[in-house]
Amino acid sequence: MATTQQQVAELAGVTRATVSYVLGGRAEELRITDAVAERVRRAARQLGYSPHHAARVLVSGKTMTLGLLLGDAAGHVAPFWSVMAEGVEAEALEAGYDVLLLRAHGEPTETGLRSLRERRVDGLIALGQAAGAGADAWRDSPVPPVVIQAFGPPGLPSVGLDSRPGIDAAVAHLLELGHRRLMWIGPERGVGHRGTVLAACAKARGLAAEICDLGEVSEPFSRPDDQIGFWYETLGKALPDVMPATAVFCWNDRAALGLYALFRQRGLRVPEDVSVIGFDDHEAALALPPLSTVSHEFRRMGAEASRLAMRLADGSVPRAEAAEATIRVPSRFVPRKSTGPAPSP
Repeated sequence: MATTQQQVAELAGVTRATVSYVLGGRAEELRITDAVAERVRRAARQLGYSPHHAARVLVSGKTMTLGLLLGDAAGHVAPFWSVMAEGVEAEALEAGYDVLLLRAHGEPTETGLRSLRERRVDGLIALGQAAGAGADAWRDSPVPPVVIQAFGPPGLPSVGLDSRPGIDAAVAHLLELGHRRLMWIGPERGVGHRGTVLAACAKARGLAAEICDLGEVSEPFSRPDDQIGFWYETLGKALPDVMPATAVFCWNDRAALGLYALFRQRGLRVPEDVSVIGFDDHEAALALPPLSTVSHEFRRMGAEASRLAMRLADGSVPRAEAAEATIRVPSRFVPRKSTGPAPSP
């Protein structure tokens, strides 16, 4: 038979009501001491007590569920979003929440709003472009969504990446290897202007960084081999035959893999002739040679978004302060075999 709250109460030496308050998350509100609360939790663990989900929902009025909104208006779901979802779920489960995947069909904002208004979820996390145009669309929702992307729509709580720590560590790594001429390849817009960040980090260390701005780039949402082929063609048109740098930073890992293919076609070796650094750390470890990259910290971003969504759901962050609730996760450089000593002049 399942363990009851009365059995937990008898083992802990408290009333059943105290057990209910502690396990229902109301210990602080009702001024139950930390020592008593810990005794209740220890007894619950010892007896293997698991609260009845339906009863807990009826008592608290909460679903204890977070919604995770996937996809944009066209239904695209980027492969790396699964890593963010792992971070979301791990943090939620640790806190006693479940996670409901919400796949957008048509306008993602409507899917998210409906789930909140119908009380299917207590809080919402939106990946990528799923949050829609911005705060106005969510004005009447019970709680605003937490948006995971580099810079969320204005007026919404968000979790994004600070690209500078990882890029600066990568520049320091190349400097130690003797590199003096660096290059950035990618669209120099959005997601933190990574090329601008690279140029600033290089300048601070006395290095030169050339920016190869690709302008507007529409990377295909399709199979990885199509994406790598896209970057092979795009970079082949943009890069000169003679490379002006000994180390190249790429917009993302897929662009770096396309660069691998281009260099191979041009007779250049990685890293003997040119060192290559990607961005994201999703496919990087599978490359040949394994790709040095700046990690986007996808899993940690998901965990941070989960924590923030739970705080919004339980009222720890008032609605009036939600728009200012922003978290920036520091990026991290991951050195692998695609970076080596600068070639001799």
